[in-house]
Amino acid sequence: MPSSIRGLVTLSGNHSSVTSGGSMKLHHQKCRQRGCLVALLACAFLRLRGSAFVGPGRDWSGRRLEHPLRRQLLVPVLELCSALQVAPALALSGDEQLVTSLFERVTPGVVSIAREAPPKESMGEKPSPGIAGSGFVWDKKHVVTNYHVINELQTPYVTFLLKDGEGSKRLSYQAQVVGYDATSDVAVLEVGSQDSKDKQKEKEMDIPRGLMQPLARGRSDRLLVGQNVFAFGNPFGLEHSLSRGIISGVSRRLEGAGGRPISGVIQTDASINPGNSGGPLLNSDGEVIGVNTAILSGSGMFAGVGLAIPIDTVYKNVESIISKGFVKRPLLGLVFAPDVMDQELQLNGIMVMKVIPDGPAASAGVRAMRGGRLGDVVVAMDGKRISSTDDLFGMLEQRAPGDTVKLTVQRPSADVDSEKLEELDLSIKLGQAAE
Repeated sequence: MPSSIRGLVTLSGNHSSVTSGGSMKLHHQKCRQRGCLVALLACAFLRLRGSAFVGPGRDWSGRRLEHPLRRQLLVPVLELCSALQVAPALALSGDEQLVTSLFERVTPGVVSIAREAPPKESMGEKPSPGIAGSGFVWDKKHVVTNYHVINELQTPYVTFLLKDGEGSKRLSYQAQVVGYDATSDVAVLEVGSQDSKDKQKEKEMDIPRGLMQPLARGRSDRLLVGQNVFAFGNPFGLEHSLSRGIISGVSRRLEGAGGRPISGVIQTDASINPGNSGGPLLNSDGEVIGVNTAILSGSGMFAGVGLAIPIDTVYKNVESIISKGFVKRPLLGLVFAPDVMDQELQLNGIMVMKVIPDGPAASAGVRAMRGGRLGDVVVAMDGKRISSTDDLFGMLEQRAPGDTVKLTVQRPSADVDSEKLEELDLSIKLGQAAE
């Protein structure tokens, strides 16, 4: 076979084979755009100029003679061209189809949050001004985002992206802050809930039926390093952008408001940038497993380490905000020494610096540091080892006010000359932190 024909088959990307009988067998594999384009151009060229290569001759009387190679070479090539023309120009793999399907399903439930309603024209053609972050639909009335996204917004606007026969269009609504929890960086908005005496404005605030499409929620307690995840949001104002990555780590810690840590944080290499905050982190089924909240970077731009608040924590706090207006957080009534002091003193746990009078720990008999003597050193809660304040607060996040916990402490001996520590188990009924 001439090398030009063999080269055409290779460029198609289909790994087609030519049998000894001259027929071509097309294997069922996806061809790529570049290979298809080159092959189709070659086919068109052969159809127009095939005679230049294997053109017919003429006999002594002037009648046209079919060249013996014309049918043997050109017909199989034209069959190949027909097969390529029927195939899609951009064939998607099974994995690509799953991702594009996920994007289409999730898009109606992801929103942008801004200081003012964005313009309705130029959808997706350029970054939208004023976008503070992202959010997603929680139920038929509420949108969830990060607290730091709405913290400085007097009047947040929530914008939905809808697709119809004419293309994409925006629908923007003024939202009301139902409540927030600065410690876990979670906020809840109610869409279209503004009371107005202006009937026209009130009419404009009506939410169309079917607009609020809640996203399915997964679980974050069974995540595995290496599984695929997708970050959805509006980075740099580029609306409804999707990035893909994997879970790089689980059970990370992130410092929240007031120095209280957020435990169970998800680490991912899916691209997260300014504008992604508050948007959902999804698993391969399109379920929300976290809320994108921060990046670790020296430049302020994404450097391969994104962090998301686990959905289990978000769910508990959001439901508390919706029902109570705030997060019910358990209280021990203790103030602890800095971790660095515990390390310098080579303690086995965290030392109690102060016991809040009439608090839960005071009622249980916990002792603080006084008169230059060490206070109780907390070494475990419900049998689980504690070596830092992060450990203790992480365990408390899994409890609720009114729960009873067993606090194991090491207490210095009453003999001031003795270095022996006595280990005690104290039962404490958790109180509720102030709102």
